[in-house]
Amino acid sequence: MIERILLTIAIALGLYGFFAPILTRLRIIQKTSKGFVIDQIPRRIGRFIWEVLLQGKVIAQRPFAGIMHALVFWGFLAFVPVTLDHFARGYGLSVLGHGAFRSVVTTVVAVFAVAVLIGIIALLVRRFAVRPPALGPVKFESGIVGLLIVILMVTYLWDLSQREHLRELANAWQSSAGTDQSEHAAFVMSVWAILYRINWWIHSLSILTFLWLIPRSKHLHLVLSPVTTFLKDFELARIRPLDFEKEEFGAAKLADFSAHTALGAFSCVECGRCYDHCPARNTGKLLDPKKLMLDLRDGFLKDPQQAIVGATIDEEILWQCTTCGACTFQCPVGIDQVVPILETRRGQVAEGNVPHTFNTFFGNLERLQNPWAYPTPQAHEFIRDNGYPEYNGQEWLYWMGCLARFDLTYRKVSLAFKKILDSAGVSYGVLKDEQCTGDAARRAGNEFLFQQLATANIEMLKAAGAKKIVATCPHCIRTISEYKDLGLDSGIEIIHHTQLISELVGVGKVKLNQETEAATVYHDPCYLSRYGKPEDISNPRALLGGPLEPERTREKSFCCGAGGAMIFAEETKGKRVNRERTEELLGTGAARIAVGCPFCQVMIRDATNDLGKGDEAPVLDVAQIVLGMIE
Repeated sequence: MIERILLTIAIALGLYGFFAPILTRLRIIQKTSKGFVIDQIPRRIGRFIWEVLLQGKVIAQRPFAGIMHALVFWGFLAFVPVTLDHFARGYGLSVLGHGAFRSVVTTVVAVFAVAVLIGIIALLVRRFAVRPPALGPVKFESGIVGLLIVILMVTYLWDLSQREHLRELANAWQSSAGTDQSEHAAFVMSVWAILYRINWWIHSLSILTFLWLIPRSKHLHLVLSPVTTFLKDFELARIRPLDFEKEEFGAAKLADFSAHTALGAFSCVECGRCYDHCPARNTGKLLDPKKLMLDLRDGFLKDPQQAIVGATIDEEILWQCTTCGACTFQCPVGIDQVVPILETRRGQVAEGNVPHTFNTFFGNLERLQNPWAYPTPQAHEFIRDNGYPEYNGQEWLYWMGCLARFDLTYRKVSLAFKKILDSAGVSYGVLKDEQCTGDAARRAGNEFLFQQLATANIEMLKAAGAKKIVATCPHCIRTISEYKDLGLDSGIEIIHHTQLISELVGVGKVKLNQETEAATVYHDPCYLSRYGKPEDISNPRALLGGPLEPERTREKSFCCGAGGAMIFAEETKGKRVNRERTEELLGTGAARIAVGCPFCQVMIRDATNDLGKGDEAPVLDVAQIVLGMIE
């Protein structure tokens, strides 16, 4: 009876220690300004099965550590029924019964226990011996949790093995009754029974201690990350429109963030994948996505009403993010680190706190509807002189974008794409009065200016009646897609020019008559490789005939440094992002660099010139290279 009372007290303390901090965090999440968006339930369930239950994303991005983590995770799931049965046995009850079913379950779980031991020992060696920088300073709690997991597995295996041994001892004692060996057998059995009970209590207290530690450490992700993953948006770094009539102006205090951002801050597992892949962090900037989420977590726990900038995070990090999405793409627990940065930028713009260079391009967009202050008649003249057909219901609307309309160098890309379309007999046209999509304005936090530009473009697109849009700029594609939140027809198809060219090649309307004449390395634009579709990665490679690959490629491509309006910022800290990327591209020994984005072309071209390699390794769009292969 006393033992059961002590067990009840221990369980009560363990459950209180587990649930009380979690409820505190849930109350904080509940106080945020925007709730969760729950839609497309079947699709969310499918992603949950792949990313959480099967650990697909964890394994795919870090295979060895991912597999070790998966072994531990699957072991934890397997331990749920035997753990319930373990505590039921403390009250003379059983969850698994006493027959064959119990034997099967406990044996299967024993296999998982061995797998967990392998996984946790490997992870402990990695954490305390290898110590990758991304994991940060060693924390005492990590060692304690690891030790508890080892104890749990060892005590379970010992319990399972000794249960049969105790039955054998009992049988031996009964069969020796009335003999000289009876007293010895009874003594041996009592000793083993005591050891068995001590082991049972060690296992029990280890579980309850672990329960107490979970919500007080990064291991809270065991509870919250499945929910974070299930509820995260399907679009990477999706920005919801602000409703100015409801006085929404972005995030100034922590409670202004969405519920998912707060949930993400509490879910962070501190694995450092975002740390490894962030272009700002990799080039010596202050921004570190992992530290950002931990700072937000600490701020939420301190006071959800406190200011974000200054009290919680340094203002400088806001203007170092390129919105490349590498952090969000890599995160195994469903966090979207880009969103709180953009929401805070909105709040800063509303308060008039922006880098001075941003005010210049904001003014240009307001007056001339393009960020570089080009007069609109220049675009009209270029379109007229080069015979671009005006859109009046053709199959495709070619959305040119600002650089294709105004920039002397990038106009060559537009002309190359036009020649390909013309040679294939494609029915297309352009809008001579198109305005900037507002991509940079929105990523810089100027939502009001973005919505002004978006409204004008949406009205123009509706009047044109376009159903299929093709663009050479991934940023235009992403931003026009966001117009659907503001009233643009959700059925409009918007694709990258490499997809259309690939389709034309596939049906024989474009014939590639020669191999590429020089070794080409392809740079994946962030807004294609991570924000786009899988074919946005495969199409350019197919057209280029299998280009050289830099170390960081495809979904793991390294940013050029232009996104998030950073093309208009002064990059004064650390190494320039475009230089870092260009050195990597040139390191492949390629004779030329292929790109599929106007921002990437500008940034990489500038870096090759800075490195004195501009003439040796020209930077060309895929369309320019394809045109050379058919002429």
